[in-house]
Amino acid sequence: MDIDALHSTLLSISLVSDKLRTARKNLPANGHSPVDVGNLLDKAEGDLRVAKATLAHELGFRLCPRCWPPELIATDRSGRAHCPAC
Repeated sequence: MDIDALHSTLLSISLVSDKLRTARKNLPANGHSPVDVGNLLDKAEGDLRVAKATLAHELGFRLCPRCWPPELIATDRSGRAHCPAC
């Protein structure tokens, strides 16, 4: 396993945690619009998906080549690959 990629994934997860904390602090009760909070949550979700794909790649899972960030590929009982996002 590539220690740099794992470090990068952990760093991404830490940054997402910070974004979620900021979103919670910026809830409408604090005078921020729901749009601001929604944008922070969208960014956090995207960052988590990238971190998940990075970690999955480092652990040897198959990823969809058509998605960004890549989704995990599942194989059904007949052996066909299936991407949940495509």
